[in-house]
Amino acid sequence: MTQSQRRVSIIDVATAAGVSPTTVSHVLSGNRPVSEQTDRRVRAAIATLGYVPSHAAQSLRSGSMRTVGVLVPDITNYFFAQLITGVEDAASEAGFSTIVGNSRFDTARELRHLNTMAQRGVDALVYVAGAPPSRRILQELSRRIPIALADEEIESLVTSVVVADHRKGGSLLGSHLAALGHTAALVISGPPSLASCRERLDGFKDTFTGTAIVVEADYLEGGGSAAIESHPPDGNQPYTAVCALNDLMAMGALAGLRDLGYSVPEEVSVVGFDDIAAAAVIDPPLTTVHQPAYEVGKTAATQLLNDIKRGQRRGSSRHVLDVTLVVRHSTAPPRSRRGRSL
Repeated sequence: MTQSQRRVSIIDVATAAGVSPTTVSHVLSGNRPVSEQTDRRVRAAIATLGYVPSHAAQSLRSGSMRTVGVLVPDITNYFFAQLITGVEDAASEAGFSTIVGNSRFDTARELRHLNTMAQRGVDALVYVAGAPPSRRILQELSRRIPIALADEEIESLVTSVVVADHRKGGSLLGSHLAALGHTAALVISGPPSLASCRERLDGFKDTFTGTAIVVEADYLEGGGSAAIESHPPDGNQPYTAVCALNDLMAMGALAGLRDLGYSVPEEVSVVGFDDIAAAAVIDPPLTTVHQPAYEVGKTAATQLLNDIKRGQRRGSSRHVLDVTLVVRHSTAPPRSRRGRSL
């Protein structure tokens, strides 16, 4: 069998470049510095021979699968899709692949994904809580691999954290509605087990000077429409504004108000949180808080990869990324306020 008929080996590359197989491994992995001249010779030999490294062999030699796991609660949500893209880009730039798990806000499903990732030997994990978090297995995993919490913090878990400024976002929504003259708002909150929900709600209460009628709902469109159905604007607790603590619930609220015959923003104003792509194109376009989903994912993955380079299994850094209010056409002064201003 000639060399052209068999798989090119690392020894072939080393022979062609005039270096040892170990040096070729260092060039491929980037784990050890080599001279610029040696690096060029090795890469030229790789290109000439058409050498393709065996991922399995590299993993056995290094003890690393060069894989980052990312677990999110809803892969169909644009926010989480952007977060995953940020993780993938950071991982790819460092020569790592990505495994994605979708918990669908289900604790049992989340646990299965975490166990699978542990069994597959991922080198690091970006974790986004969507259900009451699996603290025990996360604590066990954090002793073995670096973990970064993205978008959600978990009390008592010592690890790296990358979040948006949820409390500031809530306060921006509260002050916006208060400035328009609203004195009562239905606040559609997600699961209280999520730190982001609690912080957004606290921020809203910090700045909204009127009455906040808080309703817990599923973190999906159906949760928003169900909240409107059970708490209509002219019910026992009337209001002129709706603050949904994510955009999906806000979109559900818009549909629920439309079904009941209310116009937005003429009769009821609606705000959301996240600034997913659909927020700009629904009718009416949604006033919301923009949080940088892509940057959250990329920052979390970059932190993990830096921890791996340093040989650090448990990081403790905390990054808080800024948020901004995006005012569109779903908010206006309440009708009575507009009437007085005429």
